[in-house]
Amino acid sequence: MKGGIGLGMLLCCLAAFEAKAGCTAAGIASPAGYGSISSTLVRTVPQSTSSSNSGLTCTPGGISLLSEAYFKATITPTGPGMVGPTGDVITYTIYANNSTAHPITRGQAFDFASNGLLGTSAPSVIPLYFTTAVNNVAAGVYTETLNIRWDWKYCTGLGILGVCLGYDTGADKHSTLTVSMTVANDCTISAPSISFGSAPVVSAFSTISQTISVNCTKGSAYTVGLGDGTHPVSVGGRRQMISGSNYLAYDIFQGAGTTRWGSVGTAARRASSSAEVNPGNGLGTGSQIFNYNAKIYSDQSTPPAGSYTDSVVLDVGF
Repeated sequence: MKGGIGLGMLLCCLAAFEAKAGCTAAGIASPAGYGSISSTLVRTVPQSTSSSNSGLTCTPGGISLLSEAYFKATITPTGPGMVGPTGDVITYTIYANNSTAHPITRGQAFDFASNGLLGTSAPSVIPLYFTTAVNNVAAGVYTETLNIRWDWKYCTGLGILGVCLGYDTGADKHSTLTVSMTVANDCTISAPSISFGSAPVVSAFSTISQTISVNCTKGSAYTVGLGDGTHPVSVGGRRQMISGSNYLAYDIFQGAGTTRWGSVGTAARRASSSAEVNPGNGLGTGSQIFNYNAKIYSDQSTPPAGSYTDSVVLDVGF
């Protein structure tokens, strides 16, 4: 009698510790979107994003995974990365956690369990993390669709003696995950100030010859404009420096010529194709140089002595 009662109690207790759990692989996982990033940042600084759910969803619970458990992801294709409208590619690395400690090699199974990333229970979801290399690319939308094969096995319940009461398994289950980024046109500009120095009369000021350096997104066609300053005679007219209530008229001209460099109208602006150095579309990794000359008009009366200044806005249009 005592032996029979003891066996019944053991069966009771074994059943009491059983837990129901299971995993499923969704057809479409949460996308990993970088959003809109300037081409300058894409070219100079690694960018990071993540997918909150890479496709595998499990019923969580405080159940030991045991040494034989595995949650394996095999990610394909093996390359090349996010592809844009001109064929440029943004390469990136996939990580199993939000550091660089666990990179995932495409085409090879990565086990989240054996790498110690899941703790002691089945995961509710498994996120993935993405960090780009620096890439010199044209503007546009870049995408790649990843296929993730899931294989898993883990214990869904333990008895009082530590015996596994059942397993949940899955093999060759698939999810797709889209990685995307919008690369926005951008430029870096170097435009030194113009200093005419000093002179006793307007006719004694020398013409200044200088350059503006512009580095814009790879493949971008753009124009460069110079505003009329803060005190123009009229829109598109002479620019003027000011000292108190007095003015000194001057202007900025394209290249070494006499065509005024302005901001409104095709002739007033300078196209990237007209650069003196590296004419054409933007290079991304190299600058285009625009020459100009600036002079003070000699057909005006010499104003009172003083320090005359103006501020001109340089703009780039795509």
